[in-house]
Amino acid sequence: MLSFTELVYLAAPYDTPEQRAFNQRVAKLVRSYNYPLFMPEEIRPELAEHGALEHWQPAADLTLTGNAAEDLDILYTEACLDAINRANLMIAIYYGEEFDPLTAFEVGYALGRRVNVVAVQNILVPELARCGTLDRLSSPQFCSRIVVAPHDDERFPDRLIPILNRFFTPHKL
Repeated sequence: MLSFTELVYLAAPYDTPEQRAFNQRVAKLVRSYNYPLFMPEEIRPELAEHGALEHWQPAADLTLTGNAAEDLDILYTEACLDAINRANLMIAIYYGEEFDPLTAFEVGYALGRRVNVVAVQNILVPELARCGTLDRLSSPQFCSRIVVAPHDDERFPDRLIPILNRFFTPHKL
């Protein structure tokens, strides 16, 4: 069940099996501490099947093209942007020294909305690291905190969860 209020948004590439496995590892950890987590990679199948999510409907004035693939991309983008707008915290996963372009966009959008961003550098899969030069759009240096995913799985929660506790502040109703 996806919730769109007081949530943690997980921004991460999910093109390869290794990336998806690491994302699931982070998601499982975050959810085990009862943080409400939104993962873009989880919503795509539900959007493809229903055109909406359980707790989200597209805006009435959203213009669709009639092409199923393009419409799915439009709905997916709108749902993700809405989730970032409602997020209290973002976890952004990156490999090497910089974010991939889509994660960089999500991070930049969140920072523009004054959402705290905790960057997690995955050093477990070094072959996925991109080579390149750091630039303002893709560097994790503008994030609230950077956490390195250690080789030892048992130490990772000890590094990430206290930071989430510090930056995740649910709204009082």
